[in-house]
Amino acid sequence: MSDEEIALQAKVGADGCMDELLTRYKSMVLKCARSFFLTGGARDDLVQEGMIGLYRAILRFDPIKCPNFKSFASLCVKRQIIDAVRKNNSGKNFVMNNYVSLDDGAGLYSADRENPEEKIISTEAYNEFKEKTKSLSRLENIILEKYLEGKTYSEISDEICRPEKSVDNAIQRIRKKLQNCNRE
Repeated sequence: MSDEEIALQAKVGADGCMDELLTRYKSMVLKCARSFFLTGGARDDLVQEGMIGLYRAILRFDPIKCPNFKSFASLCVKRQIIDAVRKNNSGKNFVMNNYVSLDDGAGLYSADRENPEEKIISTEAYNEFKEKTKSLSRLENIILEKYLEGKTYSEISDEICRPEKSVDNAIQRIRKKLQNCNRE
């Protein structure tokens, strides 16, 4: 059977047809995913997005609109991956993708601790963090607090009535100061 026939059978729930097409086109998905990069994500995330695109292509395939399943599937896979990259790179995920670890492996904010030793270590790590932030200016402390709340540069800029570039510069200074404290 051709890919087009299998896709039509898969749409109506024929046994094994969906799996057959997913298997046949996995290499195409892998090849397409190789062309893109996901900030803060793994290659497997893009492959998974591509497989979702392939699955949707199978369910939406219409031989009248596009008689060649391979072309249609390729387009759907590529669009799904591009959408995932776009969403990942949007301002909404900026904080996650450009973070500075304030934890240093000590488990600063774990709520599920019951071990007294871990609580003491956590308290010490928090106090150490507070000590490091004493080197920050008043403005830098305000910006750091809002940044840690997950606000974007634009939101912080609006709240403190400063240009976005000023917020960006302050965050860069904060990173440098905190990194220098780790080296000392």
